Amino acid sequence: MKKNLLLISIVTMLALSACSMPRLVKNDPTATPKPRQPTILPTAQVEPTKPEPTKAKPTEAEPTTAPTEMLPEVTLPVIPAELVGTVSVGERILSETFDQAGLWNTSDDPEYGADLMDGAYRMYLNSANWMVWSESNMVTSDNIIMDLDTELISGSVENNQGMMCRYVDDQNFYMLTIGNDGWVEIMKIFQGVQTSLFGEFTDGLVDPVRNHLQVFCLGDRLVLYVNSKLGADVRDSDLASGDAGLIIGSYDNPQVTVNFDNFIVYKAVGDFPTNYIPEPTQAEGILPDLANDWNETFSDDFDTPGKGNWTIFNESAVVSEWRNGRFAFDFNEPMMTATSITNDLDLSDVVVQMEVYRVGDVIENDMGLVCRYQDQDNYYSMSFGNDDYVTIYKTVAGTWSALFNEFVDTDLSGDYHQMTISCIGTKLSLFIDGNLMARVSDSDLSTGDVGLISGTYDSVPVVLEFDNFVVYRPK
Repeated sequence: MKKNLLLISIVTMLALSACSMPRLVKNDPTATPKPRQPTILPTAQVEPTKPEPTKAKPTEAEPTTAPTEMLPEVTLPVIPAELVGTVSVGERILSETFDQAGLWNTSDDPEYGADLMDGAYRMYLNSANWMVWSESNMVTSDNIIMDLDTELISGSVENNQGMMCRYVDDQNFYMLTIGNDGWVEIMKIFQGVQTSLFGEFTDGLVDPVRNHLQVFCLGDRLVLYVNSKLGADVRDSDLASGDAGLIIGSYDNPQVTVNFDNFIVYKAVGDFPTNYIPEPTQAEGILPDLANDWNETFSDDFDTPGKGNWTIFNESAVVSEWRNGRFAFDFNEPMMTATSITNDLDLSDVVVQMEVYRVGDVIENDMGLVCRYQDQDNYYSMSFGNDDYVTIYKTVAGTWSALFNEFVDTDLSGDYHQMTISCIGTKLSLFIDGNLMARVSDSDLSTGDVGLISGTYDSVPVVLEFDNFVVYRPK
């Protein structure tokens, strides 16, 4: 699902710039599982908390004073082991310890602002789902190495803080950030469209207060290190060069105040590829080309009762059965989830299609597909409800986490839909009626079975019926 940013024009040098931030979905991976499950159920799902949509809120850039070049003595950055031999440190372009006033913009707007305090550059937000940044206007290199110290002064640990590279304008840049809640992210803003290249919670990587970040923008490779440990490593070739800068963001809790210090930028020396091309079968917003790139490997039209090795449920809470040429699930209790897999397949890159029908009036439901199912403790699921709620979950080693859960702007209330999921490399995509609803990146699971998933929330009975289940693998 594409998310549009309401961005503002940057018209002054080193302007402190702000924009409303669409909801970036992050959920606590330790969320409590649903309280009731059928004893036969092979999976443990949780009830996601449904966020309310937020309204974008544009604002204006602040004037500033042009900086003067100050390059104090600093120690050269250490190249991490994973990058040794591929990059070396070149000329120092920018060195800012924020000890001298007048070099960076200051502002005291009630909703966002910045100031130099105690030898650091302090940026703050008092608005939910916003981000504010400041570019340097001193960096033009295509390949750079950046070092930065950050400190959360006040506000929510659910935040964004970090650096930008390849900043062209407010419609085109990369941001490599962390949150003090453990979130690590690389985001691309390209032609005004926001795309998450990487976004995951980490364990023990991010300190709740102070962190040292190191960023490598090398050809088509973007790498983020947090406290000397690898946080994210992605490839993208849409933006080749541009400025560098600092950025913070807020989520539902509006108050965030962060100190930045020791912001150092160097030229990166090396031979860096720039020809990265995303998977041709997984272009942004477009269904995989099944006719030319994929072979059908499994199908079931459910016309033959008992065919295959599908997981079956038969108890008071949920019953699954072949009925009228479909595979039906009848739920009689709230807060239930049922997962039925083929028990026949083990696939890595896979595309799955199906048709789904709602029987009855309850629209707060859940229906979808799973891929890379290894056992009840390890799988991906992608699903939606007729109330327009779309989700992508993962369960790894028995721990559940939400990769995406959001109300979408598409009307999904009809009683019939076609659904497609693709699990290609690290990209997980969900299409409904041919339209991309959600896409995330995750690398925890690489292979497994596929199948169906369905469930209830507060209202019952819920009856869902699946038909024309088809599985494709790459040619």
